Amino acid sequence: MKNKVLGLIQAAAAVCMVAAIKIWAPVCGKMLELVSGKQVPMKCHWAGQAAIAISVVILVAALLTAFAKQGNRSLMAVNGVAAVMLFLVFTSLIGVCASTEMRCQSTALWGKLCAGAVLICSLIGLIGGKEGQLPD
Repeated sequence: MKNKVLGLIQAAAAVCMVAAIKIWAPVCGKMLELVSGKQVPMKCHWAGQAAIAISVVILVAALLTAFAKQGNRSLMAVNGVAAVMLFLVFTSLIGVCASTEMRCQSTALWGKLCAGAVLICSLIGLIGGKEGQLPD
């Protein structure tokens, strides 16, 4: 039962992350103009794309965990690593705009919160051991 609840919380966090990027806290839509005159998306666009991809991985692993007959610690570990990657996408791997007035700052906040929720659930699942038992 514990793994089902943890998996569903992780799945909700993954869906929340995608919804934040697509609906209520979208990344900046502005384009960056290069010296050559060509326009390319800003780095927050790419952070959002990476976050969606990582969130899909989290969602799949979370649903597999939630609906498995027996808890799978490997999937909890996968989601733990994915949560760290999601956090790093918004902080150091890609990042978002430096200006605090840009919309992508709220996207990054949602990403950090969702990553934190997934990571905490993963740690509980990994440390908690078997269903109803404390680890040795």
